[in-house]
Amino acid sequence: MGGVATDLDGRTSVPGLFAVGECASTGVHGANRLASNSLLEAAVFGRRAGVAAREEMADLSQPLPSIAPRDLPDALLADLRRRMSRDAGVVRDRAGLGELVAWLDSQTAIHGPALALVAARLVASAALDRRESRGAHCRADYPGLIEPAFHTSIRTAPSSVQYAPDLRVAAA
Repeated sequence: MGGVATDLDGRTSVPGLFAVGECASTGVHGANRLASNSLLEAAVFGRRAGVAAREEMADLSQPLPSIAPRDLPDALLADLRRRMSRDAGVVRDRAGLGELVAWLDSQTAIHGPALALVAARLVASAALDRRESRGAHCRADYPGLIEPAFHTSIRTAPSSVQYAPDLRVAAA
């Protein structure tokens, strides 16, 4: 639901990576993300991102850096899916999210920063940090809203997760 911050051409902070549609956070529609909005964004920003990517690739003098995905055992991926559904699913709470974060940290210590573990850690950390229920985020232990509404952005750092206010979008 609009998680990856982009500019108006779909460009992210990762060189060569573009995001459009449901995964992108352009700020155009604010927090009211309906399917029709993301389709509009995909059509408009998809074209813009395609043009920008073509131009960027034409000017490329050296290959873009790549992130080699670490393969995780099938059993671990199945366990990750089960734990994410149970502890970071539609209705969540501090106890389940805390347990999930601790498990993810233990698995990252064993397997390294595999993309699936990093993505799950970001989702779980963000859900644990947001102590309210708003939109599709439902915390059983925090059923109310915090006013005023605010946007946050989460970025990965080499050994931690950093939270910073999203300055592109004004608080409602």
